[in-house]
Amino acid sequence: MKSTERLQSIQALLEIRGRVSVDELAGQYQVVQETIRRDLMKLEKRGIVRKVHGGAISSQNKFEQSLASRLTQSIPQKHALAQAAVDLISPGSTLFIDYGTTTNIFVEHLKRLPDLTVFTNSHLIATALSEGSNCEVFVLGGHYNNKIKSNVGPMVIESIGTFLADFSVIGIGGVDLKYGFSVQNIDEATIARAMISRSSESIILADPSKFNRHGIAHVADFHQIDYLVSSQSPDAQICEALKENQVTLKIPKGATL
Repeated sequence: MKSTERLQSIQALLEIRGRVSVDELAGQYQVVQETIRRDLMKLEKRGIVRKVHGGAISSQNKFEQSLASRLTQSIPQKHALAQAAVDLISPGSTLFIDYGTTTNIFVEHLKRLPDLTVFTNSHLIATALSEGSNCEVFVLGGHYNNKIKSNVGPMVIESIGTFLADFSVIGIGGVDLKYGFSVQNIDEATIARAMISRSSESIILADPSKFNRHGIAHVADFHQIDYLVSSQSPDAQICEALKENQVTLKIPKGATL
């Protein structure tokens, strides 16, 4: 790959993910880390990125910087759980996907599957799936929230109600014995509940930091969910609640049980 092509590719990744790491890019493009550092320096001079320890974040808007700071934590684990979730999806499936940092990483792995139909309210996810895949993507219309680059509000809920999907894939903010699955954003919770209600099977993505905590907005009880996907197993009490409610726990091979 030529230097100009690599720079364009890195910039596209930044637009989708908000953050890139030197180590990951070196492996992806099969070049030495020093080459990637020079690439990031060029992009920084153009005002496209801001270099940080181990990589760079987008300097285009506040949302991308916020997204980047959230992606800083447990990037390898998020990719591992995302791949584990993709293993549950069959080619030709129809999916609802809500917005979020974990679902953004999920769709990077999802793109390898053919003939998917995806409904999402996230413009970032729609862009990611429209580039380099043969997915058919529908953006659920509504009030555009520039902070999260997604559509929210009653029109999104009404739009969800007109479709049926094989899977809903939801990023979650908390997994708690008493309150089940929850998030911090009320709009996000409302959209997630609607997606779950219109799908045959529901998949929750949760990194281990979400266990034994809850947000302000309820999304679902244990019995409403089919799969919980994480990079490692939760504690014995949550595992027992999952078992009692017939929720399948899916973790990557070799992860901590």
